[in-house]
Order: sequence, then C-alpha cells, then structure tokens
Amino acid sequence: MIFSKNKNQTCLPRESGDLASKPQKIPAYAGKALLLFLCTATLTGCITREQADARIARGCAAGVEIFLDEGFKIKEIKNKIFKDDAKLGAGYRHVTLKAIESDGWLDVDKDYQCIFVESFGFLNATHDTTIYQIQVNGQTYGQKDGKVLGDFKDHLKLTETVERAMGR
Repeated sequence: MIFSKNKNQTCLPRESGDLASKPQKIPAYAGKALLLFLCTATLTGCITREQADARIARGCAAGVEIFLDEGFKIKEIKNKIFKDDAKLGAGYRHVTLKAIESDGWLDVDKDYQCIFVESFGFLNATHDTTIYQIQVNGQTYGQKDGKVLGDFKDHLKLTETVERAMGR
C-alpha cells in the first residue's frame, strides 16, 4: 500500500489509485518458466517400466554368463518374462530368461531366473536396482533371507558384473 503525507505528518492511504485494491499480476515470464520446468522435469526424468525391465534383463544375462560352464555363453535370448515376486513382496522384480546356451557346437534351450531388489524415485526420475538372487543350472547364487549364498568372492563378482551390465 502506498501512503501519502498530509500537513499533519500522518500517513494515510491514497484514495485514488490505491495498489491494494487492484489485483497484482505475475510477470508473464514467471509462468512460462514454471511451465518449462514442469515439462522438462516430467519428460526427461521418467523411467518407464519397460526401460527398467530392459536394464534388469541385461544384468541378469551378464550374471548368468559368469556361472556357465567353461566355454559356454548365452547365444540368444528367445523370451523374457517379468513379474513382481509374490513370495518376497513389493520391491522385488523376478525375470525369467528363456535362452539358447551354446559352446559353439552344441545349442541347448535353458531357463534362467533372476530376482532384483528395485525402487523408483520421485516421479520415476530414478530407478535403483540390485541383484538379489540368480539361478543357473540348478544352483542358486546371491542372497536368501538376507544371507549371502556360497562364496563371498562369487557374490562380489556377480554384483559387479550385473551393475556394469546395467550401465552403472
């Protein structure tokens, strides 16, 4: 409010043109800047379920390969099946890879199972995931009930390989 002084040095509001009685306008650039920020944050920061599943499939395949017999590799992944793990609850993602394992001479159809612990950040801006368990040729590696299964060196190698394959 703008005040004017009269002869007696008392401050009184102006009667005409009083700013308090008029609505204040927000500068046009402030609204545009807010809109631009919201659009940028929502478009660039979102990680879709499909993108997250593609990352964990790459991690699972890389983890599987370190436990295959000498000379064998995954030649081809024929199918990927993703679901939330019902036994472990929310935050666990189960992936089954139906693949062809090969040593260059012999091709064998195999199924591999991986379980990941995952979480999405605010507005799906981030996706954080860690290998929890992997099953290769009847053997289980990783963790179960919070305890490391098998050799700690194997667990460390598994974690590092999967992280690298997922682009970390």
